[in-house]
Amino acid sequence: MNKSGWIVLLLLLAFAPGFSQMGRYFVSIEAFVGFARVVHVGKIVELQPVEEGIEENLTAAQEIGNPYELIFEVSETIRGKDRKRLKILLSLQSTHLLEFMRDHSTEILLIAGPNRFSGSPGPKVGISEMGKRVDGDYYHFRLLDPIPVPAANASETAASLASQINQRNDSGRMFTHELDVVSGRESILERARAFAKKHPEVLPTTTLPVPNEFGALVGNPNAYCEVVLPVCPVSKKTLEKVSADPGLFLRRAATHRVPVDSDSHRERLRKSAEKALAEITANLQPD
Repeated sequence: MNKSGWIVLLLLLAFAPGFSQMGRYFVSIEAFVGFARVVHVGKIVELQPVEEGIEENLTAAQEIGNPYELIFEVSETIRGKDRKRLKILLSLQSTHLLEFMRDHSTEILLIAGPNRFSGSPGPKVGISEMGKRVDGDYYHFRLLDPIPVPAANASETAASLASQINQRNDSGRMFTHELDVVSGRESILERARAFAKKHPEVLPTTTLPVPNEFGALVGNPNAYCEVVLPVCPVSKKTLEKVSADPGLFLRRAATHRVPVDSDSHRERLRKSAEKALAEITANLQPD
């Protein structure tokens, strides 16, 4: 698609009400870490537009937005080279949510690499990192804890932005590669550290389509949803359990009004699990 085509598509999406009607990927904590080049914890301290010094021959994705320099203050490195500050050049189509997180010193889990997991929150296109081109890399800014929403009468705009960020980040909830749900800083970081230590190598991923009611355990599933899992032995065991007894997992969403543990849901989830299991088995390296 040429640049004008991309612009038309983005304009259509920009004026679509709420979430666009597209699929949603819920990326498990372990998939984010396993498929990442770097994983940092920290805060955005600077975010400024860049007018000069941009290299020519940008990729099509890099040309869509406007270049912004972002300085990320690192409090912990989970994967990658230890740094106190990370200087990133991003191609951004909008900046208001990142600016809000900068202004409110929001703690963020930053994941970077060739990992354009679609869905909300959307990945940011990378141009350079510490002065080095990163063509094909994307940056995900994930919340660890929900942002306190100011009273609407104090600042209607601030309340709206905080609510948007929380919604896009599933209020700090994430699936694990065992299809459990965890939330909050300590639980998320504990699993991220453990997985990075056990799997220092970059891993491929697979996806498991799940009923919307199951995806809703974490956030807004939109039109349909899938859970992204890393290719590793634990994910293989999870898929074997789903294939053997899909109802065991579907019953976790029993609090929803729509019955989930039905014959049709079980059969669809079983087939999805068997397909993902075949893929993960084919790609899993022997011990």
